[in-house]
Amino acid sequence: MTRSKKMLVGSLGLVATIILIWAGYTHFYEGGLGQPSYQVLKTIDGVELRQYDPFVIASTQLNKDGQAGLNSGFRVLAGYIFGGNAPGEKIAMTAPVLQQEGAGESIPMTAPVLRSSEGMRMAFVMPAGRSVESLPIPKSSAVALTNVDWGEAAALRFSGSGKQERFEAAEEELRRTLTAAGRQPAGPALYAQYNSPSAFPPMRRNEVIIPLEPK
Repeated sequence: MTRSKKMLVGSLGLVATIILIWAGYTHFYEGGLGQPSYQVLKTIDGVELRQYDPFVIASTQLNKDGQAGLNSGFRVLAGYIFGGNAPGEKIAMTAPVLQQEGAGESIPMTAPVLRSSEGMRMAFVMPAGRSVESLPIPKSSAVALTNVDWGEAAALRFSGSGKQERFEAAEEELRRTLTAAGRQPAGPALYAQYNSPSAFPPMRRNEVIIPLEPK
């Protein structure tokens, strides 16, 4: 084998090793983050109809637009779960990240990002089994603890990058499926991202979630 071929094989082996480590991190760490509990009631053309259990979120209002606002909100909430509370308890991170474009009360906010009628909010879902009463009190007055009860919702999942246009296309598909099934939305769509930007792109989990009116 020539020197150039050996270098090529070595480079390919290094790339393969990096990919395996990257994929392993995504699967074992980010795939193990807590999230709101739900039961899948039915699947229609790839759309899951889910029944969500109630959960608690810690949220904060974002006072800046764009990435600066997101970074600021994340620091406020990270400060809370990493010990900025009484009595200094550390609370586990959870997923997903949600964005909500329209006003609606059926899904008031969730973890960690939500856009509401009052402007952009960021929130972290608290670990399962915790209540507002059992959670530590935030030291920052900018952090609020809230009960959330989604009830039934429909979700359509896709992998890869979570670009806005991909979410919009998935929302259109989800709404077509719901219309064909005779189900009515109870609130605006939410765009959910379950992984950080450091996750292996093909393994990233993204969803569009829409709350449903009772049958």
